[in-house]
Amino acid sequence: MADTAATDYVDGKKWFWPLATILGFLPVASMWVYLQTGSEAWLWSSPLFFYVLVPIIETFFGEDENNPPREAIPALRDDPFYRWAAFSALPVSYLNWIVGAWFIATQDLSLNGYIAILVANGLMGAGALNTAHEVGHRRDKMSLFVARYLLCLCGMGHFRIEHNLGHHVQVATPEDSATAMMGETFYAFVLHELPGGYKRAWGIEKKRLAKKGKSAFSLENEVLQNTLITIFFYTALTAYFGWAILPYLLGGALLSNLMLSSANYVEHYGLMRAKRDDGRYERVQPHHSWNANHIVSNIMMFHLQRHSDHHAHAERPYQCLRHFDTSPQLPAGYFTMFMAAWNPPIWFKIMDPLVAEQMEGDMTKAYIKPSKREKIFAKYHKPESSLQAAE
Repeated sequence: MADTAATDYVDGKKWFWPLATILGFLPVASMWVYLQTGSEAWLWSSPLFFYVLVPIIETFFGEDENNPPREAIPALRDDPFYRWAAFSALPVSYLNWIVGAWFIATQDLSLNGYIAILVANGLMGAGALNTAHEVGHRRDKMSLFVARYLLCLCGMGHFRIEHNLGHHVQVATPEDSATAMMGETFYAFVLHELPGGYKRAWGIEKKRLAKKGKSAFSLENEVLQNTLITIFFYTALTAYFGWAILPYLLGGALLSNLMLSSANYVEHYGLMRAKRDDGRYERVQPHHSWNANHIVSNIMMFHLQRHSDHHAHAERPYQCLRHFDTSPQLPAGYFTMFMAAWNPPIWFKIMDPLVAEQMEGDMTKAYIKPSKREKIFAKYHKPESSLQAAE
């Protein structure tokens, strides 16, 4: 019976996964159209596609709660098609950034055109970071190579260390700089999340190297290695194309980082693991991550939105990630939720009631910003909920 289930299973999304890479050609395609028409409006095609068209498309395609049967996961996991669908992001990402640098250096662009190229390739850089997040959880050399150079493209060479050994250990606790508090704006979150991630990664590498009797400034430090790779790449491009591209490189990298921060902000907002009697936190469970089954954005983001299963099984590849009925669900896909996150009043109006609902009125279980605690408790806390639960 198990063999039959494994043999009969067909991934209905299999041939759609390369779309994530194919859409990576949008910035280059928009530059080509500009060269044919002379209209800078085309250079905004990428952000308009992802943040206007995709949210509209998602309303028509809806959600997908289908899970692969357990028996089919080994064959699904080992199918090389999925690996190469993700790996293909590496050459496309570098192509975008290098062509963008050439374009800025050779075309007589207005400030509007310059910013359009910066934004378009910054968004593609965010896609590179998302793919790096996916393959960076594998252990084979090819996956680690792809993850490293995707991260270095956007100045996030510390992310694999910080994410795998920091965030996955401390997620949904006050110790995790990448978990957002209820009542905390996205902009306040970024101020501790971005520097906190680098600091945590450096600390992890420093501790590892100290056990070997080596300095944190040893070239064995992966954070230092990757930082130097990024500096070398940006310096080489600037030397070749001129100083005009430096704001493009730095601005694009910053935007890519902010997009990754947007995902971190959304994924665990207000959720907190309980402390056990021994002072340690409970293990990570499905209800410690926000999820979305919106099929369009899931395909474009390699199932990043099935985040609960990712935290439960970090080494499980994207094509095998499952939906949990017990995991909190977002009302829309990530592209839509990111835009809400960038507008705090809208975000709080949407998400704070959902956090309260997830806590069943017992706000002592939520991860709340201390300065907003009194206000949030007054609005959402229902003491009788905790009493009923105790009964």
